[in-house]
Amino acid sequence: MKVIRIIILLFIIVACDKIVITGPRPSLPVHHRNDKPRTPISTGTIRGYFGDYYLTFSQHIEKIQPIDSFSNCYFYGTCNGGTSNQINLIRCDSVFVLAIYIMGYPLDSLPETLPVPSEYGKYSEIQFYPFNSWNWNDAGHYSMSDFYGSSVFITDKKDDILTGTFKGTLRSATGDILPVTEGEFKLKIFRKDMSCDK
Repeated sequence: MKVIRIIILLFIIVACDKIVITGPRPSLPVHHRNDKPRTPISTGTIRGYFGDYYLTFSQHIEKIQPIDSFSNCYFYGTCNGGTSNQINLIRCDSVFVLAIYIMGYPLDSLPETLPVPSEYGKYSEIQFYPFNSWNWNDAGHYSMSDFYGSSVFITDKKDDILTGTFKGTLRSATGDILPVTEGEFKLKIFRKDMSCDK
């Protein structure tokens, strides 16, 4: 029995084909990191590195309804015992949408100084997704939430033009990651009172 096993093993080893690679292997395609613009950021823009690609978002997402009716607004007020404090900073390019939300902070309390204390109900969120595919479960929808001041930070709000920075590691529902670095924004926001008694 032992002899039969040895013969079968030798037969398997001898019968296996060997793969021999001849010639040079083709090199993998390489993407070099895009250069960051040296110009100051203009009002109405969000920009930064998404992986190695430097992207600039300066278009409105509203294509039918009035411009900036939702995308660059500060929603505030009280209704049914609750208080609303939400800042939406949203822009797109021809392919993608970038949305930054700051929740729980009255606009007039900003900017804060770093480090910002972590507080329940006060956070920021970054979302990056294809323009016509806003679906949390889509493989191309990347997002992250964090305490305000960790990933998103407003540095100035003169004349309701919010200037600030953002960064972080965004994740998709399938577990893919998208590092975001050197992000900056400069957007004029509109105040919208959402109180029930209006």
